[in-house]
Amino acid sequence: MPRTTWEADSLVKRKSEQAAEYKQSFLRQAVCEFRFPTLMELGGKHPPAVFVAALRRDYPHLEIGDEVALDLAGESGCNNTHIFRSTELSWTVSLKLNSFSIETTKYTNHDEMRARVLRVVEAAAKIIDADFFTRVGLRYVNVIDSGAEDPVEGWVNSELTGPLLSARFQGIQDYASRLQLAAPDGGCLIQHGLRLAEGIQVPPTYIVDVDAFRTGVAIADTSDVFEAMHQQASEVFDWALGESARKYLSVNQGS
Repeated sequence: MPRTTWEADSLVKRKSEQAAEYKQSFLRQAVCEFRFPTLMELGGKHPPAVFVAALRRDYPHLEIGDEVALDLAGESGCNNTHIFRSTELSWTVSLKLNSFSIETTKYTNHDEMRARVLRVVEAAAKIIDADFFTRVGLRYVNVIDSGAEDPVEGWVNSELTGPLLSARFQGIQDYASRLQLAAPDGGCLIQHGLRLAEGIQVPPTYIVDVDAFRTGVAIADTSDVFEAMHQQASEVFDWALGESARKYLSVNQGS
């Protein structure tokens, strides 16, 4: 059966059928968010019991957070956010009245991320009273740490760091840029820049933050949309790397 595709899939020209699968990673945060038509009851004090039961084994820690919102009349209201955390606290599922998300700061690989996302979607499909998502987004935040080396020198694609490599500018305190790509059914936001430590003599790092999204996605197409966004984000990240970063990521940790 052919995979569902979106116009936004073509916003980034593919270098290859599949971006390189590296042995190490610069990924610091991964988030997959699903938005759906608002259900006010999901913002109550207690999360749906069926949702709790479905997540209890993988996410046993439950917290309640407050979210204050202003309406058009300027009056404020408070909705609850239900937060589920894994045993080691490195994976988090958040449920709001119009969205849920899966987030990790300890990304291992694509297969685990995909499996966790699909399990949460399966649980959420029973409570959101809709057969589609208004928006689905997948965000990968990468921090290119080159150790004692300057990340601008060979660790990042020179097409991104041209002004820094030109040696025309001195005393740089901030360097950042964003590129928004859009199609009728989705898009991709690429943010990148140099991060300088304040008050500490340590080498800078380079951020590559990729956020792919699609709109009007049927729940039945969740697996396909996740693969499409992952592919796009991986292609952008792969393109953003310099040769030094590629060599580093290709070597087993500890070698």
